[in-house]
Amino acid sequence: MENINEALGLLLVGLTTVFVILYLVGLIGNGVIYLTNRFVPEETMAKRKEIVKGKAKPTNPAKIAAVIAAVEAVTGGKGKIEKIDKIDKIEK
Repeated sequence: MENINEALGLLLVGLTTVFVILYLVGLIGNGVIYLTNRFVPEETMAKRKEIVKGKAKPTNPAKIAAVIAAVEAVTGGKGKIEKIDKIDKIEK
């Protein structure tokens, strides 16, 4: 009977710890979202959304030209580029 009481006590401590940690994660996440929405200018957020959706032009046209040339060379001019993601990850 003593082992069961100890097991239930450990179970209660473990579940309480998990609940407290998840509650803190939720509070911190909501706090970060609140602060971001309050202090980051709307223009910056709109620009980031355009970049993510592919509406904004990437900043380095040389990298775009390299990608286009590579696609044309590989496909013999038959390839079509519809969208370029993560162009900034390409190294020189």
